[in-house]
Amino acid sequence: AQSRTRTWVCEHRWAGVAGLVRFRKACRGLPVSRTWKPDQARVGRGHLAFRLGKECFVALVRGHSPKSSWDSIGNWSLAGLKTGLEPGRYCDLASLETQRGWDGSSCPREVTLGHGGLVISGNVDEGELLAIHAGARLPPAKMSSKSVPSIDVLQK
Repeated sequence: AQSRTRTWVCEHRWAGVAGLVRFRKACRGLPVSRTWKPDQARVGRGHLAFRLGKECFVALVRGHSPKSSWDSIGNWSLAGLKTGLEPGRYCDLASLETQRGWDGSSCPREVTLGHGGLVISGNVDEGELLAIHAGARLPPAKMSSKSVPSIDVLQK
């Protein structure tokens, strides 16, 4: 739709917005229980992360602008960061195009946590953020028959 002075912009339809609204509703009122800043191990310049309660985790990487004097800092591998959330696969809600049709079984960007909430796999791209919470856990990954050696191979 257009107004007389400018074009209408539907920000609520931008990629990630619906998922982040879901994140906010799930984490509303939870205190910041832990922060990770650039002066700590595994956290570089331009990176920041925080946990809300024991259920929500956010990580972000500063973006690069050719108009600024800031250098590009690249993506952030979260592997090895101890979030404190329960082990499992989580959907990065900031990566959802929209919630319409999302069945909770897969996600464009996933984070896998091991014992103690240790990140096994998960990245934040430069200029992006990642948001996970306990209610956005994905079902365990299914092993394909090709990824498991047959009994014949094991006996040889």
